[in-house]
Amino acid sequence: MDRFPLHYDGAPQRRIFIPEWYITMVKPRPEMPKNYVRFHVPADMTKYDVKEYLDKIYNVSVMSVHLSVVGYIRYRYQTPWKTDKYMWKFMEPWKIAHIYLGKNETFEFPDVLTKPADDLDDDDLSDASTQTKVEQYEQYSKYTASQKNEPEGLKNKVFFENKWL
Repeated sequence: MDRFPLHYDGAPQRRIFIPEWYITMVKPRPEMPKNYVRFHVPADMTKYDVKEYLDKIYNVSVMSVHLSVVGYIRYRYQTPWKTDKYMWKFMEPWKIAHIYLGKNETFEFPDVLTKPADDLDDDDLSDASTQTKVEQYEQYSKYTASQKNEPEGLKNKVFFENKWL
């Protein structure tokens, strides 16, 4: 299927800028400097495109951009219809953009997985969304252990009398 043309005769003027790409911010290694940011970008983006993207959309001054290409990645996954058989899948190539911010600009990767202490209330502690995965797993394992220890399971309970048999 052909892509819809961006410009054609008689088209109205574009009032908003919608980029054709999306970029993903990746957490850098801890030993990197404070003005370093790392992104995963599509393979057809150039370093000039990345610089303009960050400048025009996010108003971020960029000192330098270095791109490294990650080619096709081949991985295998187990097929659900055949036991002990695997199929090969390929991921599209992408680039890693190593970006150094302008003068006197720093960036710290946000910690989005933990809530700040001032956001926690007593009512929220019982909520499953505030619990970590480990706490949820421990709570679930306690629940299943208590269900196994009950002598009278769901199979043995009689909910109504069967008078027809």
